[in-house]
Amino acid sequence: MAVAEDNAFVGQLLDAYAVEAWRMGVAAEDTEGAGVPREMQVGAVNADGWVEWRVLPSTLNEDDVTAFEKEFGVQLPPVFRAYLLARFQLFDQLRSRRYDQQIFMTDTPAGKPLRPLRTLISSWRPLIDAGFVPFAQWGDGWGPMCFDSARRAADGECPVVWMDHEALVPLGAERCHQRESVLPLAQPLYQTCREFLLDVFGRG
Repeated sequence: MAVAEDNAFVGQLLDAYAVEAWRMGVAAEDTEGAGVPREMQVGAVNADGWVEWRVLPSTLNEDDVTAFEKEFGVQLPPVFRAYLLARFQLFDQLRSRRYDQQIFMTDTPAGKPLRPLRTLISSWRPLIDAGFVPFAQWGDGWGPMCFDSARRAADGECPVVWMDHEALVPLGAERCHQRESVLPLAQPLYQTCREFLLDVFGRG
């Protein structure tokens, strides 16, 4: 599927999800802090520091994502690239309907849309050499969800797996670089990123 079609697919998915989703967050005090960036805030911040936020069209471009991929030596699935490019949004806590499980997702806040993904990948960077690209966290922070890039299909899609951090940490950084050490810990979740996005953002 072409880039424009992927972007339209993800954009429509996010927009439809946003209609019914709870969209409140702690207001960011500055552009460097976590929370709702000023340009995403709707109305006044309440007495507890919370404010409604809105989904915005993204100003991130293909070159920005390509530079990110080069920085970490990864190739993201096309539909996940579209997710990064489609909207500025703060959907960082999702739920898998298939597994009835919480997921901590890398959202795309205005101003620093790649910061959540950069933080997560940096935390699990050794996994990249083993053929796994972290992009979210399974359960209540139980471990990274990853694209299995060693099993990439012709269209660029990759299976989605997760690994228990309690099993990964004892391996140490050196063994986490080795696919043969990490592969037995990879628990399959979805065949493609598209399947994953439909599960967590699809309605009905």
